[in-house]
Amino acid sequence: MAADQLQQLRDIHLPPAPGWWPPAPGWWLLAVLVLAALVWLGWRLSAAERRRRPIRRARRLYDDLYRRYRQGELGAREYLNECNALIKRALIHGLGEQEARRATGQAWLSLLDRHLGEPAFTSGPGRLLGDARFRARFTADADAVHPLVERLLHRLTPSGARR
Repeated sequence: MAADQLQQLRDIHLPPAPGWWPPAPGWWLLAVLVLAALVWLGWRLSAAERRRRPIRRARRLYDDLYRRYRQGELGAREYLNECNALIKRALIHGLGEQEARRATGQAWLSLLDRHLGEPAFTSGPGRLLGDARFRARFTADADAVHPLVERLLHRLTPSGARR
């Protein structure tokens, strides 16, 4: 009788392998951490893009300004005045440099030197961006200012760190 009962038993079956869903709590925690890191990274990249936007725009505007000067649409005085205004806007809106609002004359040139990292504005051809452009007898080599302005605009970074 016992042998008959053993014959009636089915073979041993292993339990099914666990499915992939629902994941274990550790995977949920990892997913939340990865999602939070991605949101934070996106927010940081977006903020950095917003901070860089005024400087990039100033660079594009300067390229257009210099092109107009080279084509003869602007005279040297107008070109220098526009350069000055553009740099001032880039410093104020791009870097938040409130000192640039009030700076004129030698103080303005010293501020530009500080951002450029060399005395090319106070003792070089960059002096034309100071009070020299307001003189009645104005003679200037505005082409000599171009490399300075271009270098200055490329050195400006929103974080205040220079490349």
